[in-house]
Amino acid sequence: MSEQPLPIKTPHPYPGKLIIVEGIDGSGKSTQLLLLHKWLESKGYRVFFTEWNSSELVKETTKRGKKSKSLTPTTFSLLHATDFASRLYHEILPLSKPA
Repeated sequence: MSEQPLPIKTPHPYPGKLIIVEGIDGSGKSTQLLLLHKWLESKGYRVFFTEWNSSELVKETTKRGKKSKSLTPTTFSLLHATDFASRLYHEILPLSKPA
């Protein structure tokens, strides 16, 4: 049985990079991202920062649900997915398109 070579992927049309950082509360994510943000800007890169629960579409719902502890794990996950999809479509991709 001969192995087939992997197909060559065509690069996406977006020239930018998306950097995602995850970690538990208090692990230093914000500090490291602030340093990275400053460093990238000092090198002449345009930087856009966005964070969870910042989409106007679900921001208040998530805040109320967390405060009242009324969100099921499924609902919480769906709100996070909606939040990211909204930010990706309305904020991240428009800034990533070629000029």
